[in-house]
Amino acid sequence: MPLRSVLDEIRILDLTTNLPGPLASQILGDFGADVIKVESLIGDPIRHYPPFVDHESQLNLLLNRNKRSITLDLKQKEGLEIFYKLVETCDVVIIGFRPSTVKKLKIEYSALSKINPKLIYCQLTGYGSTDNRVGHDLNYIGEAGILNLTGPKNYPVVPGVPIADIGGGSLPTVITVLGALLQRKDEPQYFDISMVEHLLPWLSVVAAEYIAGLGEPERTLHALSGYIPWYGVYQAKDQKFISFAPIESKFWKNFCNAVDRSDLIDKQHNLELCEVELPKIFSLRTTDEWTNLFVKFDIPGGEVLTLDPIFRKKDRLTEVNHPELGAIKLISSPYLNPKISRDYQVAPSLGEHTREILEEIGMNEDIERFMKKGVIGTNNSE
Repeated sequence: MPLRSVLDEIRILDLTTNLPGPLASQILGDFGADVIKVESLIGDPIRHYPPFVDHESQLNLLLNRNKRSITLDLKQKEGLEIFYKLVETCDVVIIGFRPSTVKKLKIEYSALSKINPKLIYCQLTGYGSTDNRVGHDLNYIGEAGILNLTGPKNYPVVPGVPIADIGGGSLPTVITVLGALLQRKDEPQYFDISMVEHLLPWLSVVAAEYIAGLGEPERTLHALSGYIPWYGVYQAKDQKFISFAPIESKFWKNFCNAVDRSDLIDKQHNLELCEVELPKIFSLRTTDEWTNLFVKFDIPGGEVLTLDPIFRKKDRLTEVNHPELGAIKLISSPYLNPKISRDYQVAPSLGEHTREILEEIGMNEDIERFMKKGVIGTNNSE
């Protein structure tokens, strides 16, 4: 069975915005789940984030494929009643609001679990369901200790990608949902997915010395800091950059022999010497020459790539047809076989499936009344 169909019978209500939750529900949608994205009448803020392709946010297109969109005003009694009706029909609810907002909207676990006695309820938060602080990726990696371990000696450096949102939020949510589905029970299940807490396993390597009682790892001295000579980045002859990581002695020996520097074989841990010699060595060859040498002599190293060569590689981008924009490109799912999983559905327009979903739950006669009262919204094409 292809992964694209393993969740065919599962319905998920996605009440999340921005990056962590939407990426999680997209992966579940890629696996075949019926993901209903529940949005306010103005939509997920990510719909309004640049860059834009015509009027469509490229970020929205990348994060919300394989979903249906319904717009509800949960602050209105009838909007909340519609949502409760949807809860009766679903297997999983993923909530991405702050705890105070969850309580204010009356969509907390205690309320929804009474409606659906087999509900899998995932509350995705920054700091946990009892901590109402607002935050973003940078704040979470700060509190999880990752930021303090990244950068030069004098100050931490902000990573170039959202580590907490994806590594502490999106992926743990997917893992949690799949695990909960595997152990389906005749009772509701609640999961508090704190991004800060789910970042702690990322500390496993650097925390080893601390847990062993050897003190805190220093930013520029621990093995993964990028400042150990044999685990770092160097500039080649053509001014491009090379990543270099022969941590094991056998790979270091391979490198020394490959560059005719057998005198360095027993000097791997002479950091001062390596700091002087390695930049000189790497300046003697171009990036392509280094890449070929790494492969030939079995050395952990490679070019530091920009996005263009990354996405020019076959199957990393998937082309799908957008009803208004024509052919657009999306990042392919790494979890699916590209030869059998080309049936991606583009991200829905705001409220595109409101009418369809309400008809599914037997509320078709109320649609026009709900529209007039501003309880629901549909896309302009209806």
